[in-house]
Amino acid sequence: MERPPHRLPSSKSAAMEVVMTHDAAAGAPDRATLERLQAGDVVAFHMSHREAWSYLRKAKIQKLPYDLCRFGHIALVVPDPDRTDAAGGPKLLQVAMKQAVNADEGLDYLKDKSWFVYRPPEGSVDAAKLHDFSRRVLVTASDKKKAYDYSGAIGLVNAPWQPAHPDEIGSEYSCATLVVAGLHYAGFSLDAVHRKGILDIVTPRQVVESRAAHGAGSTRTR
Repeated sequence: MERPPHRLPSSKSAAMEVVMTHDAAAGAPDRATLERLQAGDVVAFHMSHREAWSYLRKAKIQKLPYDLCRFGHIALVVPDPDRTDAAGGPKLLQVAMKQAVNADEGLDYLKDKSWFVYRPPEGSVDAAKLHDFSRRVLVTASDKKKAYDYSGAIGLVNAPWQPAHPDEIGSEYSCATLVVAGLHYAGFSLDAVHRKGILDIVTPRQVVESRAAHGAGSTRTR
């Protein structure tokens, strides 16, 4: 279920690379490790079945993906959307059940969680465009009652994940399609979605293991 399409041959495409991992059992990562994160990185969160069930027994149903999938949630590292330029420190752009799309959390959010960081190839993500996407989607998907794409999350029809212009940025996403949309807008277009998003559960693992065509994107700005 979690396999990406693999329509792009490896010789003509680029994959994201794992550049960092952290296990919460090892304690909090040091600040220097966290400060290695950069715009365009994708953080894939995971936990054990035992951890997931400890939440589910408390009726925290939003933790169910952690028990069903390799990764239960993903977030996209973006320049701080509160700034008018892309020079601000990294924030995590994400969405979850009963939440609006938000970039409320910074690096400290990662201290007590287990995660992998996947990075697109150097130069493939335009940080200024990623910043523009973040600022826009915080407006279009600001309704916490409607911003989470439940129909997409259960595999019916996914919200538009390939915006090319500001007016194509949607009002609802799952955590996975939000990352795909943000990277696409910034120039790194992942082939992550089957059947045009119809009858397709797009999981975090499906996203991070997908590929983009060589030559997509523009030089990264910092």
